[in-house]
Amino acid sequence: MNQRPNPTQPHRLRLRLLLALMVSLQGGFLVFLWNLQVVQGHSYQETISRQSLRRVRHPGLRGKLYDRNGIVLADNRPATGIALYFEELRVPGPSSRTIDRIDTMVEDMARILEMPRKVSREDIAAHYRSERLLPLMAWRDLDDAALARWAERMGPQLGVDLLTEAVRSYPYDDLMSQTMGYVGRGGMAQDDEGPYDFYLPEMEGKAGLEKVFDAKLRGEAGGELVRIDVSSYRHEVEAFRASVPGEDVQLTLDARLQRLCERILGDATGSMVVMKPENGEVLALATSPRYNLNEFVPFLPNDVWQGLLNDKRRPLVNRPVAEQYPPGSVIKPFVCLAGLQSEAFDPLSVFMCTGSYQAGPRTIMHCHNRFGHGELTMEEAIERSCNVYMWKLIEETGYGPVRQLFQQVGLGEETGLEVDHEVSGILPTDEWKRERFNQRLLGGDFANISIGQGFLTVTPIQMAVLTSAIANGGNLVTPTLLQGFRASEEEPFQLSELRKEPIDLGWQAEDLSRIQKGMVDVVMSPRGTARSAQVPGLSYAGKTGTAQFGSPGNRRYRSWMIAYAPAENPRIAAVVLIDAGQGSGVDAAPRMKLLMQALFSQGGSS
Repeated sequence: MNQRPNPTQPHRLRLRLLLALMVSLQGGFLVFLWNLQVVQGHSYQETISRQSLRRVRHPGLRGKLYDRNGIVLADNRPATGIALYFEELRVPGPSSRTIDRIDTMVEDMARILEMPRKVSREDIAAHYRSERLLPLMAWRDLDDAALARWAERMGPQLGVDLLTEAVRSYPYDDLMSQTMGYVGRGGMAQDDEGPYDFYLPEMEGKAGLEKVFDAKLRGEAGGELVRIDVSSYRHEVEAFRASVPGEDVQLTLDARLQRLCERILGDATGSMVVMKPENGEVLALATSPRYNLNEFVPFLPNDVWQGLLNDKRRPLVNRPVAEQYPPGSVIKPFVCLAGLQSEAFDPLSVFMCTGSYQAGPRTIMHCHNRFGHGELTMEEAIERSCNVYMWKLIEETGYGPVRQLFQQVGLGEETGLEVDHEVSGILPTDEWKRERFNQRLLGGDFANISIGQGFLTVTPIQMAVLTSAIANGGNLVTPTLLQGFRASEEEPFQLSELRKEPIDLGWQAEDLSRIQKGMVDVVMSPRGTARSAQVPGLSYAGKTGTAQFGSPGNRRYRSWMIAYAPAENPRIAAVVLIDAGQGSGVDAAPRMKLLMQALFSQGGSS
């Protein structure tokens, strides 16, 4: 009898296979979990940790700027503002709800504290998108009245508090403003340790000495490691490294002398330079008009910036170094010195000045004394500022010796002073004129150059260097504003190693003596062009100069005076330039007199 097949047997086989598959899958899953959690768990934990940590950079406190006597010229002060902390103000749901809440809070605070809004809803949204783990400053640098209203009407509350930052401070407002310069918000620089995720605002030098010495003044950045949650809100600080203050910088400038020069300039558009002739230390670098440095702190309002840009007197320009002018007659002592160094010129030459000079049938040179000076020696020509003498000299020697001396003392080149935007002036040569006008220098050009007109232009700082070379016996100094650095207030300033030694120009003592005598007579002689600048009891040397510009119906004058004092043992070299005045006797010489009186008539010294 045949055995009938069991209909349940195939089903049992399928069940056993399914059970085996399930056991295999479960075993595989357990192995996978074990590998994921045990074998690779540490690696994943590190990745998660890194993804939830953010590096926040904190800038170092900026170093200070001092004058040569230890007076603080640029400092730091605490500025208190109102900060909003997004992690405490967030609202469940879409980000727009949190942004709306914060926008409403700012509007309410503006009404309660009676202050205009400084941040818009767009600012809040932008901060939420990119920097919400950092506080948003709704108001900065509150005054005492605003802080009092805060304490009385609001006080600390969830998500809102006062936050104090360090901002730049200039104790003397507009003192040497163009030279000092200003700071602004710095860029996102990369540190040696790699990029940060977020940067708190960095003070960066944007102009003047703040810019030139920015690398020294900036501190070493610190930072913190912040853990955030899944929504990128601050959770806790994991680690913190303190920042290091920047170095202090001591300048050669004398703040009291600087203020004196600025007072002497008054409302006139112009500049003054005072320098130590033996080593090039700049004691004063004054410009008028000026601007208030504290208006740039913490941020310059756009209307103030536009006002400075549109001011026709250009208060942002540092005139002693960033403007170039025809030197006028202040160049004549150096033309004479060039003649003395030429073998083609007799130092005992006496020229006749009849009030004009003719080349053939054409008059090419007029003297400021239309009746003429008569016969003049070189010293008398300097004393009385004779144009005709200078033209006859350059006609006799040629332009070569004059150009050579001008190149030797650095005309046509920057002086190397530690400033930004220094200009070089123009030293005309055949090559220069061909490049610009497609012709060589002509006789009329030489005539103009000999009296400081035409294409020749210089800066006041260059004329201070040239005056120092006459005063110190023929040494070319490199002007400097830098005295030294120090790492902390507990340390003394270390004299800068960047100073350059004076260069011996090789001028003959006898030649220099002639020039010096002529310049002393300019001030001390009854016939000197700067006799109005005499100071009782002080013998000093100088030279005035006036360069015309403008149309015949609106003739204006750039008025110069260079000087060094005392005549026998010079301690200062000085330059006065009034940009658009009436003439050197009216504008420059009286101001030089005020300077010399202040420095020497009452026992003062530099």
